[in-house]
Amino acid sequence: MTARERETEAGPGPGPPHPEPPTLGDMAPLIRRLRELMEKRADRTTSCPSPLDADALRGRFGFMDKGKGRTEIILAEDVAVELGHPSTASRATVLCTFDPGAVVKDRVSIVGPDLAGMAPGGRPPLGQAVILALRPDAVPDPFELENTQYLTNRLPGFMVRSVPGKLWVRISQKARAAGLTLETVGAALVAAYTGAFPGVQKAEVVFITSSAEDVEELGRIAAEASILAGRHKKLVLGVDGDVECTSLDCDVCEDKPVCDNLRDIIVKRRRPPSSR
Repeated sequence: MTARERETEAGPGPGPPHPEPPTLGDMAPLIRRLRELMEKRADRTTSCPSPLDADALRGRFGFMDKGKGRTEIILAEDVAVELGHPSTASRATVLCTFDPGAVVKDRVSIVGPDLAGMAPGGRPPLGQAVILALRPDAVPDPFELENTQYLTNRLPGFMVRSVPGKLWVRISQKARAAGLTLETVGAALVAAYTGAFPGVQKAEVVFITSSAEDVEELGRIAAEASILAGRHKKLVLGVDGDVECTSLDCDVCEDKPVCDNLRDIIVKRRRPPSSR
């Protein structure tokens, strides 16, 4: 038997190994910073338990709790509100922790107005943070966690145009008239994460529509989260837990403040409790 015949009889080899997904770092310090932002805007913040479960979302709004629905295009003349338009601030992030006490189960918070308080045809800024408490043994793919936050084609009347880290949303007039709110979108996000990821113990959602400055503050938190999730282009966590960078000159790097702040967080976490 020739070598080729032996290979055919044995079947194809295992092939190249699949790359391992990056390891998630605990983002509890970043969640605390988001809480601080919410406390500063307490007079403009509303919070409630998720108003609808997956069944109610499916029955009332046609939500797809699994997979993706039919592609929907909302034309400019059919738009009620456009959030996170490129002309204003936009940021979306997923913050994960292994500390269940850091997440309020199923809560949806809005810093700023909900859709009913926005002018028809308006283009307010949009920040969105999904906060997840993971089981200690959970190993979800950070890229899947990232993609789920866009609810692509899963909520009729909610059309997303996204680039990494940003969220540009069109809400249709029909959906708004039917009662679609950011609270509803938050409920859909809670259902999407708790339904698709067995390792998610709790899910919480925060929207920011108060100002571009507040969304940009979330953006600084999101930049550090991308490092801890292994999704930053230049900055990664090394095997020893230190921040490693591909840039050759820190003095001219635009990410230096992010890098310095994250290194400071890591140093503080390594100190004994009595010396913090």
